[in-house]
Amino acid sequence: MVALTGLVRVGQDSDVAAYLDDDAPLVRAVARDTARRLGIDAREHYRTATGAAEPALGAIAGLAETGSASDALLLRRLLTHSRARIRAQAVRSLRLLEAIVAPEVLPLLRDSSPAVVREVTTALRPVAGTLPPSLLWQLLGDARVELRRSGYRLLRGRSVDVQLRAALILTHDRDPRLAERGKADVTRLARDGARTTWRRTPPPELSVTAVQHGELTAMAARAAAAIGEVTSRMLTTWLADARRGP
Repeated sequence: MVALTGLVRVGQDSDVAAYLDDDAPLVRAVARDTARRLGIDAREHYRTATGAAEPALGAIAGLAETGSASDALLLRRLLTHSRARIRAQAVRSLRLLEAIVAPEVLPLLRDSSPAVVREVTTALRPVAGTLPPSLLWQLLGDARVELRRSGYRLLRGRSVDVQLRAALILTHDRDPRLAERGKADVTRLARDGARTTWRRTPPPELSVTAVQHGELTAMAARAAAAIGEVTSRMLTTWLADARRGP
């Protein structure tokens, strides 16, 4: 970046503009500013570069920085590219352009690349409530840790009982970080659900059927050792209150 600034100061604008496709966002921004002075249309440059058989990652990112939803078609063709980094960057760019179409990226939730799975999960979180619940539970039970993480992130946006069920499942996960995430979320939910006098906001409503209540109670009992005595007691109280509720 220091070298690029030096080139700008000595008037080497054409050399600076050659960095339009750089991987670094700040470098791309400086290059675009220089390109504008030279009369180069950066958006058209990115459109052309993204349409190449092997586009640079910086070009794909640059299109998201300068383009609009009308450029989404160029990015969608990259969702099936052979290179995982290009698929991931295409998803990220579509998200930044607010041009994500859920059915188009859903197949990538099981992509071979963890980076692609992560980008698709982030892109789908705003519409997680519209996704098939069965798919998300399948992801949570998958052998691949990145898919379990994806399923959990997408389930967290659903109702309280779904969040609790998913967190209780995660407390037994063989990945230590996921297990800790599950324990932390069970603790948070149990603390919010416990009826304490100092809380000004009402506890989250745990609206479940008798069968669902029984399942959650059994899951809470199995997770007692993992979540600890205090959390287990709060959770038991919350579940008991939910059973007595309407």
